Amino acid sequence: MKNVLGVIFAFDTDNDLRELTDHRTVSAVQFGGRYRVIDFMLSNMVNSGIFRVGILMKDKYQSLIDHIGSAKDWDMSRKNAGVTLLPPYSYSRKASPLVTGEYRGKIDALAGAIDYLQKNRADYVVLADGDVIANVALDDVVEQHRKSGNDVTMVVTKRRQVDNQFATYCELSRRREVVDIRVGDHNDGKCRYESMGVYVMSRAYLIHLIADCVAHNCTHFEREMLTRALIDDKVGAYVFNEYTMKIFDAKDYFQANMDILDKDIRDELFLRSRPIFTRIYDEAPAYYGDKADVQDSLIADGCHIEGKVSNCVLFRDVVIEKDAEVKNSIIMENGRILSGASLDYIIADRGVTVREGRTMMGHENYPVVIGKSAVI
Repeated sequence: MKNVLGVIFAFDTDNDLRELTDHRTVSAVQFGGRYRVIDFMLSNMVNSGIFRVGILMKDKYQSLIDHIGSAKDWDMSRKNAGVTLLPPYSYSRKASPLVTGEYRGKIDALAGAIDYLQKNRADYVVLADGDVIANVALDDVVEQHRKSGNDVTMVVTKRRQVDNQFATYCELSRRREVVDIRVGDHNDGKCRYESMGVYVMSRAYLIHLIADCVAHNCTHFEREMLTRALIDDKVGAYVFNEYTMKIFDAKDYFQANMDILDKDIRDELFLRSRPIFTRIYDEAPAYYGDKADVQDSLIADGCHIEGKVSNCVLFRDVVIEKDAEVKNSIIMENGRILSGASLDYIIADRGVTVREGRTMMGHENYPVVIGKSAVI
């Protein structure tokens, strides 16, 4: 896969995770007790032999930079390859003749990185959103694209029962050619598949598309760039049938974390042959007190559990004091749930403290989000 370049969109477009993204993008949000959301797509590329990856950023990217660092934990700290962080200062009139105005989305981000795309010698480019939880063999996707003769290959999955106004739906022919693309509208069920936000095309074709879209003042990647490709060229689909969750809002994020409590789903996501890499921390094991009661939960290193925990995901260094009860919740790093507190359907960001005797309750369809370092 030396002739393949990876590009990850690591900024928010149509996502709404409420307080969780006040200080970071969705890609940098913690997930599953030890990961960040971007770890999945970055690991997919590494496992597929894609060792040249550009990460497009826009704002609130300090957390992402701190997490990725030199990318050595992904085996991407290399002399002639590795991760290239592309922050918004590259988006300027001096950076590219294609830049015409304000940074508005994916097309503008790609236009700002046109110099990066032109200097790479890759034959193919894999474009991917950084807000997708899935373990995809991208090398298989690229190989199908090569053999198909398509101009663009979309990775799609079966449409979720709950529709989203920001999701991209598509209709396929029997030959798995894309015949219709709709954003936020599944055409009364005729569009049975949903885009995962992963696309493969040749580098030369992508550069041509970017120039054409900028010349016509197109701003929306799926609604305008892909639609133009569908009209003028050949767009195919790679159907992915394993577990996937594209995170649009807090409900999606909550559901994805709860899903990995299911062993069958964990087995689909965390494969020995295609591991999910993340930044490594050396922490002491979790401690469980004599009266601790823990059921169906993921507990990260460094946690100190004295109370009751059920159906939860706890990140590093979380403390659950005696007589505290936490159910159906996600508690991020350094959370402190003090004695007598009761939580149900809560997403607590890093450093949250819930004082003695406090009770908070959300719902599976609308979990309550507590912002970073809040004291309740």
